Amino acid sequence: MSLYARILRKIVRTSRVRFYKCISTSKAKGKFRSIAPVLCEGKGSITVGDGTIFGYVEDADFWTSYVFLNPRKADSKISIGKECQICNRFTAISEGEGIEIGDNVLVGTAVTVMDSDFHDIEPSRRLTGTPKTGKVVIADNVWIGDRVTILKGTSIGKNSVVAAGAVVSGAFPENVVIGGVPAKVIREIGG
Repeated sequence: MSLYARILRKIVRTSRVRFYKCISTSKAKGKFRSIAPVLCEGKGSITVGDGTIFGYVEDADFWTSYVFLNPRKADSKISIGKECQICNRFTAISEGEGIEIGDNVLVGTAVTVMDSDFHDIEPSRRLTGTPKTGKVVIADNVWIGDRVTILKGTSIGKNSVVAAGAVVSGAFPENVVIGGVPAKVIREIGG
């Protein structure tokens, strides 16, 4: 790649990161690095640990996507630990008890984490009812593959791996591989 192309890529990337930071209605606290743009929206709090990196340049949709962090209510919380590597198109939406991601977590492309159903399941109360919520806890050193959806009330034990494309709901122990729709324990790691 030519020097001109490298300079142009850096200018475009930096401009996109600054633009999304400018239009964000919320601010993430912490010393992290945004390689991809991060859009922070909502009334709640966002905390990111030191050394965490958002975005990956050598990804198919790096130039057209962004990371979305959305603690919707004033008491909603999104907490991401230290030294995490989070790829493009990551979405975390908190409308309930919060989303807590530990240290050294690897997150693939197009991962979505939600702590709420967002609407009541009963048809007569879908627009007026109260949705079910549940805190999401992802422990230290978890590896989450591409296109994973993590639903309300989920807890994933440390050192576990979530296979690409899984839809995860429920409690999972440490040191396991989780996969499928719905996700289940596939095997143990180590030992």
